[in-house]
Amino acid sequence: MIIAEFYRDNDGKIRGFKVRGHAGYDSSGKDIVCSAVSAVVYTALGGMIELAGFRNFEEKDREYISCFIPDNLTAEQLITADIILRTMVIGLKQIEAEYGQYIRIRYKEV
Repeated sequence: MIIAEFYRDNDGKIRGFKVRGHAGYDSSGKDIVCSAVSAVVYTALGGMIELAGFRNFEEKDREYISCFIPDNLTAEQLITADIILRTMVIGLKQIEAEYGQYIRIRYKEV
């Protein structure tokens, strides 16, 4: 199962995420759930780099990928990052609605 954890601050803003696990929907290379989740995650990371102007993510041996919002961003960068992360949640929730036995979305307070 894929676990997508989003870390929220006291104001409810998403400050980062960590996605780990494997869906197990089908064999490697044919797993449409893993492919869909990967597309959403990597699109969000691309948005962070190209639109929000920062690169702060870690990928470990296809075990997990995580990204956290740095503290030194401008107000505009923070707004952009927030929109990207909220859009990422929407995309993953859409996948979860159809394939809920293969992906779970969780929230943690930071």
